[in-house]
Amino acid sequence: MSAGPAVRVDLRAALPVVALAVVVLAIIVTELCGRDDVKLVVTTPVVGDTATPGPTFTPGPSPTPGAATETPTGEAPVGGEEERDVQRQLDLTTIQQALDQFRQEEGEYPNTNGNIQTLCVFEDSDAGCALQDIVDPVPQDPLGDPAANGYYYASDGETYVLYATREADALAECDEHPDHLGKIDSLYCVRGP
Repeated sequence: MSAGPAVRVDLRAALPVVALAVVVLAIIVTELCGRDDVKLVVTTPVVGDTATPGPTFTPGPSPTPGAATETPTGEAPVGGEEERDVQRQLDLTTIQQALDQFRQEEGEYPNTNGNIQTLCVFEDSDAGCALQDIVDPVPQDPLGDPAANGYYYASDGETYVLYATREADALAECDEHPDHLGKIDSLYCVRGP
């Protein structure tokens, strides 16, 4: 697959997203420091090296793509409800930026005729898979198993709505709960434009 066009981002508009990403990265580093399958290696710079010494992390085995991110003991995925909700918010911001670029290039958003679909679980039928040319891979819910816990998308080509599971009170709940998403107790959603 060829690389898609570069994504242009206004840094002033991206500053809140970058700040949120730094917080998420700090949470991830904190979580990784307590895991047995991650080794912390501290390096010392060579004389004349301008790099700041800092830890590097050697991750353990990676989970199978698309598989639930459970630990071998069957515990819940790394991070708590709030951390997963923060990741969802970051993911939906990334997806919104990809949707905006797609519209600039194609003249409309990927169209589902207003129907709600998984964002990009079924490549042959999900309109959101068109975003793979812009952001690959298309973000998936931090709980894994995108068919059960995924992001959802609806668009008429001119507007769109993105839906995600909401686990904690950190994110505002949607003012609507479509019947198609009845299996999800609480939803976070964003609309565009």
